[in-house]
Amino acid sequence: MKPFFVTHEAVSGAFRGSNPYSNPSPSPFLSSPRRRPYTRYGLLAGMAIALVACPALATIQPTQLDAITVSSTSGGTTDKTTWQSVQKSTLVDMKDVLENQSGVNVSGGNGASQQIFIRGLGENQVVFSVDGANQNAQIFHHQSRFMFDPALLKSVAIEKGSGSASAGIGVTGGAIRMTTVDAQDLLEEGRSLGFKAGAGWRSNKGWERSGAVYGKFGEHVDAIFIGNLVTQKDYKDGHGNRVSHSALDQDGYLAKVGLTLSPQHRFVVSQRREQQEGYRPLRFNVAGLRGLPTFDSKLVQDTSSLQYHGKKIGFADGVDINLFHIKMNDVKDATGPMPTTGRILPAHSDASAKTTGADLGLVGTLWSNHTLKYGLNWRDERISTAKYTVGRGREGKTDWGAYVEGIWDFTPFTLTTGLRYDHFRITDTSNRKGSGSNLNPSASLIYEATPQLTLKASAAQASRSPRLYEPYILGLAWGDSRKLAEGIKAERAVNMELGAEWAGEHFSAMATVFRQNINDYIGTTAARYQDNIGRLVNRGYEVGLGYRDGGFRSRLAMSYSKPRVNDAYKAYVLDNMPTGRQWLASVSYRLPLPAVEIGWRGRLFEHIDIPTGEGAARTTVRKAGYGVHDVYLNWQPQGNDRMNVNVSINNVDDKFYYNQAGVCTPPNMSTCLPEAGRNYRISFNYRY
Repeated sequence: MKPFFVTHEAVSGAFRGSNPYSNPSPSPFLSSPRRRPYTRYGLLAGMAIALVACPALATIQPTQLDAITVSSTSGGTTDKTTWQSVQKSTLVDMKDVLENQSGVNVSGGNGASQQIFIRGLGENQVVFSVDGANQNAQIFHHQSRFMFDPALLKSVAIEKGSGSASAGIGVTGGAIRMTTVDAQDLLEEGRSLGFKAGAGWRSNKGWERSGAVYGKFGEHVDAIFIGNLVTQKDYKDGHGNRVSHSALDQDGYLAKVGLTLSPQHRFVVSQRREQQEGYRPLRFNVAGLRGLPTFDSKLVQDTSSLQYHGKKIGFADGVDINLFHIKMNDVKDATGPMPTTGRILPAHSDASAKTTGADLGLVGTLWSNHTLKYGLNWRDERISTAKYTVGRGREGKTDWGAYVEGIWDFTPFTLTTGLRYDHFRITDTSNRKGSGSNLNPSASLIYEATPQLTLKASAAQASRSPRLYEPYILGLAWGDSRKLAEGIKAERAVNMELGAEWAGEHFSAMATVFRQNINDYIGTTAARYQDNIGRLVNRGYEVGLGYRDGGFRSRLAMSYSKPRVNDAYKAYVLDNMPTGRQWLASVSYRLPLPAVEIGWRGRLFEHIDIPTGEGAARTTVRKAGYGVHDVYLNWQPQGNDRMNVNVSINNVDDKFYYNQAGVCTPPNMSTCLPEAGRNYRISFNYRY
């Protein structure tokens, strides 16, 4: 399958650009006392100059090229990044990895303050998996449930829209799939032991240090241990003001052992921990304390996984088995007196979410080049709070599914057809029960019109069961107020998409238009029941252009989505958050000797008008657009990826802006966490 476009993507330079635009000055890199609005036309003009004039620089051939492969799926593009590109960057967290991906947005703040959206759809609609392990339970809607340390990353793939039959449970809005690094990935040929060390510093504000040891023991066993420690201090916004209570300590650990019995049989067992500690507000994603003291917060996620990968086992050409257990625990202790009037909140809370799951996937060849995929998925989730006064203080849900998917090769056409069965059973804190099942079909057709041009059409349906509420809320005096409605059904999301891609020797291009309907959309009624409240419709498009020649890379991408619930703007931080049109651009050049890469990245969000009020009082308020520039340099002193020295400047113009994915709405923008101002970053890593 040909790529949509192959570019030096946002992670594969000396740093992962981390800031969207905020009315830059006339100079793209230097601040000015008088700032003019920065429109998409300036971005387009700069990109046009880069695409036309800069190929002359590409006559020098570099010693090593890196590329991000963007391939087609039933739900849009899948952007992939590798551990090598991470080492060539100054990234600190997954926001740095994700925010320069077209159609993806990450809200402001540090750590779990950052909440992720794909095509405007929030974490309730998005699956996050690491080595196949995933959970859907949320501790508290003011903090993300997605925790992963990019220092452990081998690759990441982003899927957009409803998943195909084989995509797994609940993939209605998209998926972000990570895999962790193995010892085999880092060991150089001929070596049985190795180590890796790294460190970094940020002016705005903090530092990190990391290390790994790995080896191969005999012919069959390999192992790796990685640790990464990140210290985040209170950062400053573009006005130079300190964002209080944004400091935290962020640690990640991975222990992984592989047993390769033969080229056809491999087992992998792993244990991973991510944790964040700090004196934080109760509501991580909201600025200020809102009349409450800070809380000594500790958020920990432990994941255990056992995987088997087999080939040519008789009845199947390939088999993948994954067993996993995830436990997320959140402890908050107030550092001062709590309010004694109004809604009383506890000074201490201990909330947890546990997920146990299993996946079985098989692949077989039918005849000729036709392929059959089939399998089973099972996931059991439990949430609870240590102290409660109403209800049971716990909820539980079980999802399971089965699928079959055929990939039919009729060159130059490739047809994929699939059918998925999903079933759920749920019990809430008031002991109200619900259950249901769905059949979800999917189909896609790819036509390779020429060696360069590929056309694609797809339609996929996926379902998402009612969600468990939030264990922090279960511990409150009104913890039983969100009950399951009688006869509640799973959401049914149907994504229809048309796309084209061109992949030439130097130029590449892609375009996609989509419409997604989520029927039986789940929300909260006026009586505070979780129920099917109508339909969400999300329309949008993505386009991209790329140019590569030798060491030169350039990219321009634009995306837009417009989610609406029952034909009205109805944003909610976990469900959907409409934003303005998004523009991304990047230009980079790698010299062969010395092995240096320099580059620029830009990110722009156009303004968005938000309807407010009813009837004659109905009007609109505007969330401002913004633009940010980042520059970077990567130097490989040994001419390969064994050693990297990385320097970057994020938000070069020191812009003050609020991310449009934040929970605030004008005129109360101060409830949002402002993004960081200018940030100088330096990092170093060495691998032996």
